[in-house]
Amino acid sequence: MLSELGELEITYAHNLEDFRSVLKSVRNVEASVQPSRDKRAKITDEIQRLKYKEPQSPKLVQLEQELVRAEAENLVAEAQLSNVTRQKLKEAYASHFAAVVERSQKQEILAKHSRRILALLDDTPVVPGDARPAYDLERDARQILADAEEDLRNWTLELEEVPTNASLDAGAMPSLANTSIVSSVNGHANGEQVNLQGSDAAESKQEVVV
Repeated sequence: MLSELGELEITYAHNLEDFRSVLKSVRNVEASVQPSRDKRAKITDEIQRLKYKEPQSPKLVQLEQELVRAEAENLVAEAQLSNVTRQKLKEAYASHFAAVVERSQKQEILAKHSRRILALLDDTPVVPGDARPAYDLERDARQILADAEEDLRNWTLELEEVPTNASLDAGAMPSLANTSIVSSVNGHANGEQVNLQGSDAAESKQEVVV
């Protein structure tokens, strides 16, 4: 029985590794988003620097247009990160909690039968010189082991399904949203006209004219 309980812990440890590997995929996506954040921050800093030192610099218009493109690209990246994070978090914990339920229910089966075996142990005190009676409950013990094996064989995991609405394409975006956002980014990349309302891009509203 103790050996079987140990096997349960090994199986549970493997499930934990699977759980961690799913969560690591979120970290990888977040790392891929960081360059777009850095690019946007760098352009913003450069705009602020020029406005302070050279407010009439013709480079400001170019930088403001680059900022619009960078913000659009970052919008896609952040949406991808949000989508993947929620999807993987739900997937990982659904699997993890199922493993917890399996472990606990099988532990309960083994613990109950272990107590039955423990009840067969004679703990009657003996005085020095007296021989302890021979153990004659082997058949009962074997039956308990057989009962435990049968209960484990018949065990099934019965859980309600965790619903999910995650339906992402290869770019970690819903198909409809992916079309609209990515087409906007592609428009910027192809040099379509960008109209900035006001000179301060960081504080004003920005409009993309396609």
